[in-house]
This record gives sequence, structure tokens and C-alpha cells, in this order.
Amino acid sequence: MLVKWNLTRHLNHYKSADVLVLSIGKSGRTWLRVLLNKFLSLHFDVPFGIGDLSLSDRRIPSILYEHEAWSHFCDASWFKRVVGRNIAPDGVLRQKKVVLLYRDPRDVVVSLYFQKTKRSRKKIDCDIKTFIRDKKNGIANIVSVMNLWRGRLQNHPSCFWLSYEALKSSPQGELQRLLDFVGIKGYDQNLCAEAVAFADFENMQVMERDNKFQSRILSARDISDPDSYKVREGKTGGYIKHFDDDQIHYLDEVVSLLDKFYNYTPTISPGQVSF
Repeated sequence: MLVKWNLTRHLNHYKSADVLVLSIGKSGRTWLRVLLNKFLSLHFDVPFGIGDLSLSDRRIPSILYEHEAWSHFCDASWFKRVVGRNIAPDGVLRQKKVVLLYRDPRDVVVSLYFQKTKRSRKKIDCDIKTFIRDKKNGIANIVSVMNLWRGRLQNHPSCFWLSYEALKSSPQGELQRLLDFVGIKGYDQNLCAEAVAFADFENMQVMERDNKFQSRILSARDISDPDSYKVREGKTGGYIKHFDDDQIHYLDEVVSLLDKFYNYTPTISPGQVSF
């Protein structure tokens, strides 16, 4: 059950932010953060970092990146769920600019598998075919949270829906749309291009390998194992190579339950599936 309150001090983080970026884990949040922060550092002439750049310059909006409902249902302890530690109450949400970053759940669940088996402090020990049906981390829970957000935010007065696939296809165009939404005015498009080049997948992977970010969030667990990198593949539709037809059929059937707004088409005609 999603509670409607947050009885913890974490609520203050939601209240103090100007912009909330919500996403399920492995939906491109780190990439977006690097892309946006690189532009902001160039535009406002402040040092680059992946933290809150508004602390360096008050002209910069405070941007909070949260998994919110995903953390509530996937990672939170029973006590944190009861007190709503990860939840932004609807009254707070409606007062903020919200960016909902989303990605094809089939690609998300594959990236989550490598995150949980290669990078997490409490690693999961299972094969990927078992993982996709996991009650908390599996694709059914991913679809459920995406549908929940769609229901909560479809009538929000200021919500920017950003897909990973659109960002991948047109990074500069989507970045400029996002800057307009956030309220950054009079920016130089050349700086957008420079930020896009900086956040290029291969460049980010090299910087992660060499620990240029100086952050545990963006550091490889094993530089010899590409699957242990935070920046792992960055592909769209890459899930297919990990499964046989039966698993793909299961993934597609679950995706068929996703709100049509997201527009992710099953590869195989959907039938009936039980969870």
C-alpha cells in the first residue's frame, strides 16, 4: 500500500527542492544528472559535480533525484513503509515541478539485475530468469509503480514526462526541452552540445573507470568487469539478448499491462499472465 504521508525528516528534502526528478532505478537517472549538472555548471560558471549545484549558486534551481514509490515498494523496510520515509505526499508534489523519467521496463529489469548482483551492498544471488519474476525487483513491480505514477501525475499542473529512449535519440533536443521546463532562460545552445558530449556514454564509462567523478555512486566495482559499472551499456532494446522466447513472452505480457501512455509495444502478442 502506498501511504499518503511522510512522517520523517526526509520530507524536508522534498519540501525544499524546486524540482523533483522521479524514476525507477536504472532508468537513466545518473546519466540525466550528469548531463543536466554539466550544463548548469557551464551556464552558471560553477564547478561541476553530481550533487545539488544550487548550493554553489542560488540562481540554480534545487533538483532532487528520488526513486520515491519505487524505493517504497522495492527497498524500504516495513517501518520505513509505515512512516512513508520515501514518499512525497500529493500535496507536496503538486507544489513542485516534477520530472518523471521512465524507460522500457524490459531494459530496466535487466539493468536492475546487474545492479543487484554486481554492485549492491546486499547482493542478490539468482539467475536473471528468476530475477525477472522477483516480487520486489521484477518487472511486475516495475510496471505497477509506473502505472501508479501515471495515475498520480497525469493531471499534475507541472509535470515533465521524459523517456530514456527520447533522451537517447535526441539528447540535446530533450535537454533543451527540460531546461525550458525547469525555467533556465537565455542559454547558449553550444553549452548544451558541450554537456551532451561530456555525458556521452563512452566518455562517462571512461570517467567511471578512472574514478574521475570521485563518487561511490559513479565508480566501477570491478574495472575488469563491464557489468559491474554504473554506466553499463546504455542501450535500448538490449534486453532481448538475455532471454529465450518464453521469458520474452512473459516480459511482453507484463508490459501489456502498462498504461498505454508509455507506448511500449510488446514484441510478442500479449495473452494472459498471472503474478
